[in-house]
Amino acid sequence: MIRLRTLPARIEPATDLLLDLMKEVAAEQGLAAVKLYQGAGLRTDLAMNLVWNTDPPSNKGTRAGLSISEVLRTFGLVEHSVWLEGENFPIFVDKLVNLR
Repeated sequence: MIRLRTLPARIEPATDLLLDLMKEVAAEQGLAAVKLYQGAGLRTDLAMNLVWNTDPPSNKGTRAGLSISEVLRTFGLVEHSVWLEGENFPIFVDKLVNLR
């Protein structure tokens, strides 16, 4: 997940850049999906979620994610983190089996 907090005056160019980056990264091998988000409370919060079908995921992020994070820093504060889906996270595996 790559999150950006920008200024109102920078939201439009930041959004345009995110859309361009989304198209660019779509060809990456192992990328299953790209999702874009805008904050419900702060409209200047934008996020891009890169969903990979690689195993195991790197806890440092992918080359594409790190590159996107670096480019977005010119627009404001950036947070780049790696997440596992609940069903793939070891602590949830046994608990989810019992829910099915």
